Amino acid sequence: MSMVGLTLLGKLNRILCAAKHADPQIPFGGINVIFFGDYLQYRPKFNKLPSEKEIQQRVERSLILQMNCVVKLTQQMRTEDIPYLQLLERLRQGQCSYEDYELLFKRVVEQSSVSLHEPPWNQAET
Repeated sequence: MSMVGLTLLGKLNRILCAAKHADPQIPFGGINVIFFGDYLQYRPKFNKLPSEKEIQQRVERSLILQMNCVVKLTQQMRTEDIPYLQLLERLRQGQCSYEDYELLFKRVVEQSSVSLHEPPWNQAET
């Protein structure tokens, strides 16, 4: 959701309502929608409020206000490497250090030492 603006959200709503032949007053045609995103990332692209579309933007914003359940995920589950996890958190907040830079360099795999035809690299999902 961090890159989805109100305009795109409104278009998605209209398309789903039309596809489901649903009353336009029912958000997303009555389909349960799950939104997720990282609010520390960039703001939505192309989400300017042209004056002639200001009323439409207010209607689209009302979709957000109708959401009735918010779940905030606070625990990172993808890595158990604590130094790397701390680096990622600093990176999200734009607070990296030279030590972070050095840690990342330790994770670089030189091309000459890796064969994509041998385990574990040949077993990676594509």
